[in-house]
Amino acid sequence: MNPPPSTLRLVAVSDQPIYLRGLSFLAASVPGLSVIGEAANHEDALQLCQMTHPELVLLDLKTAPGGVMTLAEHMQEIHAASRIILMLRPDEESRALDICDCDGMYALSRDMAEEAFKSALEEIARAESPQLADRPIPEPLPAPLPHPITYSRQEILTRELMMAGRIQEDLLPEEPPTIPGWELSVRLIPARETSGDFYDFIPLTQHKWGLTMADVTDKGMGAALFMALASTLLRTYANRFPTLPALVHNAVNARILTDSRGATFVTDFYGVLEPLTGRLIFSNAGHPPGYLISTARGRQGVEPLRPTGMALGVSEDAQWKQKIVRFRPGDFLILYTDGITEAQNPQGDFFEEKLLDLLLAQGGRSAQSIRDTVIDAVRSFAGLDSFQDDVAVMVIRRKE
Repeated sequence: MNPPPSTLRLVAVSDQPIYLRGLSFLAASVPGLSVIGEAANHEDALQLCQMTHPELVLLDLKTAPGGVMTLAEHMQEIHAASRIILMLRPDEESRALDICDCDGMYALSRDMAEEAFKSALEEIARAESPQLADRPIPEPLPAPLPHPITYSRQEILTRELMMAGRIQEDLLPEEPPTIPGWELSVRLIPARETSGDFYDFIPLTQHKWGLTMADVTDKGMGAALFMALASTLLRTYANRFPTLPALVHNAVNARILTDSRGATFVTDFYGVLEPLTGRLIFSNAGHPPGYLISTARGRQGVEPLRPTGMALGVSEDAQWKQKIVRFRPGDFLILYTDGITEAQNPQGDFFEEKLLDLLLAQGGRSAQSIRDTVIDAVRSFAGLDSFQDDVAVMVIRRKE
């Protein structure tokens, strides 16, 4: 018999696209594992195992003909050396010890924290491949398999937030684009290790740019995976419908409802900027209103860009409208998340009441200066060193 390879080939299987992406992402970061394929249903999973003969299969299916255990057994009939790692939901976790008593099967909680999940996978990799046994053991390790791994709610939240933060860093643009005749500046400050907020700059045809500022309602790992789905969909449909923000929201909403079984949703401001004409075509999916400010005209120069439809991921019957505004030289647009307007001072007042007066005092200042002034004002208003909620601010200014 040939010795087990030093790098184990793993197939990830889940019928929830958002979770499948997360499983593959985490498994690929574990030393000694190589993700060689993904499957979204039992038929694809069996075919993939037939073609690749993986050493490990991460199996997360809500249903399968004859049950998930029967599917796992079929996979082992295809390739006897395959080891099946069943991802159990909370109502199934009582079966963990029985499953782990089966030859070639492991059971992990679907709700376990990211670090515990990765440690468990590395422990399994060590057990299945002697060539990995000499690698240093990471700390902290989960409880020895097959016993269920338990963490406090706070430990789980902390670990999930750390992983979510790393996912988010990979999604956000490092810098705004350089657009002749315009200034763009953006900053996101997570309240903790991660944020439900995200933004993007999307290059479109004919020198246009898609601008998005969004806020996922969930927190932790769920928010990070949902953010990955939402941001990918926005980019995909933004390029498919480069002049139709409302249609982008319609398409993204339909896909979110198809690809996600949870109750998470996202508010999003999405606009198409035409730098040469100064036009902005926008659709607002339940997001706090952006403000287009012409400081020379005082309060008459404030144009709120209010919601044109509900948040994404709420209803399959939802529809969005789009509107058009135009930048004059010197005008600026500020987009933000509710961490700005819902910031409170010790007396319980909201910063929302101060925001417009502050913006009207920014005439002639750069986009970065306006951005920093708003963030500093919120911090001073709340009287705290750190924010209690995620804060994101984007400023787009047309040069004079």
